[in-house]
Amino acid sequence: MDAAHLTAVPIYRDPRQALGWLEAAFGFEVTTLLTDDQGVVAHAEMGFHGVSIGVAGPWAGDVLGAARMQSPAALEGQATQLCRIDLPRAVDIDAHCDRARAAGAQITQEPEDQFYGARTYRALDLDGHVWTFSQQGRSVSTAEMEAATGLKVVMTPGSASAPDAPRSVVTPYVSYADPAAAYAWLERAFGFEPRIYVTDDEGGLVHAEMAFRDHTIGVSRAWSERHAVPGDVGGRNTQSVHLQLLQDIDAHHARAVAAGAEIIRPLETQAYGDRTYLALDLEGHIWSFGQTVAPMSIAEWDEKLGTQTRLRPSEPR
Repeated sequence: MDAAHLTAVPIYRDPRQALGWLEAAFGFEVTTLLTDDQGVVAHAEMGFHGVSIGVAGPWAGDVLGAARMQSPAALEGQATQLCRIDLPRAVDIDAHCDRARAAGAQITQEPEDQFYGARTYRALDLDGHVWTFSQQGRSVSTAEMEAATGLKVVMTPGSASAPDAPRSVVTPYVSYADPAAAYAWLERAFGFEPRIYVTDDEGGLVHAEMAFRDHTIGVSRAWSERHAVPGDVGGRNTQSVHLQLLQDIDAHHARAVAAGAEIIRPLETQAYGDRTYLALDLEGHIWSFGQTVAPMSIAEWDEKLGTQTRLRPSEPR
């Protein structure tokens, strides 16, 4: 059976420019590009080691209510999410950092070995989104992490969501004013499974992850001046997360409604063959869920949507 899919979708002032920059800086590859008759990007996806990353421009409309999708550049550099990319061992992470720097990325944390066994660096892209690139080096036990940091590490054992299970390559980290409440709500509303919850001596959140099928979703606080929760920026979001289900999207929608999710786009079948809905969580982050119910070819969805699908902006269909 195919796996469910998770796609992080950062928002850019100029998504066409962002596609070229992300390829030059981070090695992402354009896999899908839909434009309208005026050449405006309607939908774009990039691939990185077998997973998808979306790219979108600012958008609003009745469906979002008070919420708006904006670039961090429009919000004094603040972002409501960051994205973590786990590099495979075949990639030289130091060389990857050098490539990003050469393309104009602002390196805010140089590559260095971390207490949890990975080598990591952090960069800001052309619009101020935070990207963390990490590469696992050695396995570290819970006892070792607690001894090195003085933190309390709680992990979920004995399930597919356990911390020692394979990680997804792309992990969106979503910022909350009350991450503990968010952690419980995301399990109740969307069916995410607890994976790891790390706190300090006062019980404050340091690091938390949840699992959805074979994918990881981070839950964090707004831990620097570059991070914000939607409530800090007028309900705006700088990134959304899309989860593509294999089955039972009607039941998933009912579960979210029962938990108090605000449905901002009703559950309905779209012209491109997916049944989808959009929801706001307890702090106003935008989540989208979909399930393919009528598979279509590229030619078929272009005809229905009035779009032009290309691999790159400069290439013919």
